[in-house]
This record gives sequence, structure tokens and C-alpha cells, in this order.
Amino acid sequence: MKRYGEYAKLGLVLAVAVFLVPTPGLAGETKGTIKIATQSPLSGEQSAPGEGIKLGTQLAIEQLKGPIEKLGFKVEMVPFDDQAKPDVGVSNAKNIITDKDIMAVIGHWNSGVAIPSSEVYKEAMLVEISPANTNPMVTDRNLPNVNRVCGRDDVQGAVGAEFAKSLKIKTAYVIHDKTTYGQSVAEFFRDNSKKLGIDVLGFEGTEEKSNFDPILTPAKAKNPDLIYPGQKIRIPLD
Repeated sequence: MKRYGEYAKLGLVLAVAVFLVPTPGLAGETKGTIKIATQSPLSGEQSAPGEGIKLGTQLAIEQLKGPIEKLGFKVEMVPFDDQAKPDVGVSNAKNIITDKDIMAVIGHWNSGVAIPSSEVYKEAMLVEISPANTNPMVTDRNLPNVNRVCGRDDVQGAVGAEFAKSLKIKTAYVIHDKTTYGQSVAEFFRDNSKKLGIDVLGFEGTEEKSNFDPILTPAKAKNPDLIYPGQKIRIPLD
């Protein structure tokens, strides 16, 4: 949670920097409120990192709002709970763009939520800065309003494969949780492992969250040197 809170702070630094660009005649004019929205899961099993994004943003606002307030503007945070669900994120995004006081969005936690939600932000050219979304498609669409401050799946999966190779791993079995993140990073690990000469014995996904025997039994039967889990929900491998 701390790591993504720090990324949220970094994202907000970039957002606030935009507001601090000198604007002729800004000081002394009609005052108002500048709002920074967050979108992350604040309820459910993924609420811990979601709270980290929200709290990191709140801390950054407290630390960085001084120069803006000196210009006569109030700065406040507006948190939205996307519940780690794409439809909820999109619905929140539609509400966000109707509030003309919201100048930027810090979020999301899930790439699967961020990608469709960012299509809504694009309609209003609302700045989105992601502290956590790793899927390459988040930025490969080249939307001018979408930014991120974290690494990508194609880097994470490749580095994982290189690390496995450094351990002299010869065979691997890849599993994932069928989420946008989990499957993406697993695919990049699989593809890069093959390029490095590691024999990938299997590639399987599951949405199961408690009984992992159906996916682990065939994996163990292949007796791989390594089982690589591409997922946010950790599967016990003992």
C-alpha cells in the first residue's frame, strides 16, 4: 500500500505542476475550488491498495497546495470507489467529467478499469495520472490526457523471465488469475521465457480464489523448475 501511495503522490506532483504554470491575470481574479479526484477500489478485497492511492493523494494535496491557495483557490480531494469493476469506474468517470471543478484524476488500481474509464476522461480531455496501471494499452493508445508513473507489464514480465534465466531455470509453468493485469504480465513472462530458451510447460488461468488444486495439480505433475504466478491474488504454492 505504501508503494502505491508514493506513486499517487508523484502523480499529484505532476498534476499540481500544471496548475502552478504562471497564468497572466490569475491572481486577484474570482476565486474558486480546484478539485483532484481519485478513482480506486475503496471497498472489497482490493481496498487496501485503493486506500493507499487515496491517502497518498490526500497527503500530496496537503503538502503541495500552498502555492495554489496563495492564489486564492481552495484545493480539495474527491475520492471515488471504482470497486475494481470496469462498469463502476466508467460510471464514476461520467460523473467526474460533469464537475468542471475537477482538474485531474489520480487512478486507477486496475488496468481493466482504467482503460475504459480513460475513454470517458478523453471526452473532456481531463488529465488522468495513474500510479498503478501496468498494462501497455493504458498509454500505447497515445491518449494525450493519460499518463502513468509506474512500470509496465512488458517490462515486468521480461525482467521476471531474465531473472528466471539467471537462476538457470530450464522449465516453467505459468498461471494467472484471468484479470487484465494477471494475464498480461503472465503472457509477457511466457513469451520472453521462450525467447530465452526456457521451456514453458503450461499456461493456465483461473478465477478461483480459494481452492487452487484444479490448477496446481496439473502444474505439479509437469514437475517444472518454476511456477510463475501472474496475478494480484496470491496462490499458495506449498
